[in-house]
Amino acid sequence: MAILPFRPVGGPKPCAMQIPKNRLSGDVLLPPSEDLQPRELAGEHTSEPIKSLADISRISQYLIENRRYRDNMLFILGINFGLRVSDLRLLRFCDLLEEAPGGYAFKRSFPILEQKTKNTRKVQRNRSVTINEAVTGAVELYLAHIIKTPKLDDFLFVSESNRANGALSRMSVDRIIKGIGEDLELPYKMATHTLRKTFAYHQMAMANNDPRKLLLLQKMFGHSSVAQTLDYIGITKDEIEQAYLDLNLGAMNRRLLLDSYIEEREAS
Repeated sequence: MAILPFRPVGGPKPCAMQIPKNRLSGDVLLPPSEDLQPRELAGEHTSEPIKSLADISRISQYLIENRRYRDNMLFILGINFGLRVSDLRLLRFCDLLEEAPGGYAFKRSFPILEQKTKNTRKVQRNRSVTINEAVTGAVELYLAHIIKTPKLDDFLFVSESNRANGALSRMSVDRIIKGIGEDLELPYKMATHTLRKTFAYHQMAMANNDPRKLLLLQKMFGHSSVAQTLDYIGITKDEIEQAYLDLNLGAMNRRLLLDSYIEEREAS
């Protein structure tokens, strides 16, 4: 089958197809509408995961270079534990450390009864959180740079404006996360849920989108469906957008398989 050149209406010459991306060709002018009503839309998610590993390293390096060791610990624990900020901010040193001969040692894991699920689930279950090398490194770095050695029952993330060694408030954590995004001009909507979503996004990415990992995340997060989990971590939106871009039916600069056909056969 011959592929015919596209001829615009009213013009005898074939279209050169050198149209800049996302721009109209020719001298098309659309007059503005005087009574255009905005389309009703649902609210967008207020936070996104940090999808680039380079950006994750950049954030940690930025915080360390500026001697913000507490904030670096908050960031590293947040993206490695996947806890809601309501639980993350209330962690204590005794959750991660235990007494050992000659001092203290990191635990392998610790249980936590998440605040939100405690109030919504009929059957209460603890979630087990494993401590990895990234976490131990961030905690050790923080302890090496503080003046006063904390006690085991002290909060990990102490408010600098609170003389009673109280934990950071949710608003303070949100301000820290958003401030990091603004300082580094990161291309993400940053908020407290960014930490938890980053944990989930990279769990799926490193598992090559294994369905078993998705089911695991659904269970860890207490979601009612895998669709809710995908939507939460932002994978669904990416895949929907890519599906539109890949389809591209009828594109004038893309040769389609016009001569192909599908043959149906009865099963033998």
